[in-house]
Amino acid sequence: MRKLLKDSSVGMTIIINILIVCLWSFLSFIISKHIGKKHVNYRKFPYRAYKFERKGRFYAENFDIDAWYGLLPIKYNRENINSMKIEKADILTLKNYLTFTCRSELCILINCLYLPFAFLFNAPYMGFILGILVVMFNLPFLAANRYVRFFLLNEFVKKRKEREIMDYIVENNPDKYDLEQF
Repeated sequence: MRKLLKDSSVGMTIIINILIVCLWSFLSFIISKHIGKKHVNYRKFPYRAYKFERKGRFYAENFDIDAWYGLLPIKYNRENINSMKIEKADILTLKNYLTFTCRSELCILINCLYLPFAFLFNAPYMGFILGILVVMFNLPFLAANRYVRFFLLNEFVKKRKEREIMDYIVENNPDKYDLEQF
């Protein structure tokens, strides 16, 4: 394979790499879809929010994500997660959305791992160009995915606090808030 890619013409190398990238993307989708929930936890590396990313301001200020987020393909956001859906969702649904965004991010990260294979199997200049292109095409999806996760996390924290307050009120005033009456 390595000899085939290094010795073939530029056009043939690009066609073969496009086929490999398509297969790579399909396999990354299958892996991210079927991996267990314990491996896609929004609190653990690499999905955990870093301090500079908190509340999505980093993406809004540095990437102007609000301007181009709506231009991403709909199939990227199969769950159609939007601000209206997030506000109406309960905690369990928000957790499912968070898991979905982690799975999507895993798929994108696996796609970006094509970079070393592009260097390994292609001529140096072609490997560099193709690897960088694959990473560049995946970066907008990665940034958008992490940006949406902050809205989910903020709503999740807000709903959790509301639930804790309600539980506290019910515990301290059992006569006033009798849950069995509902």
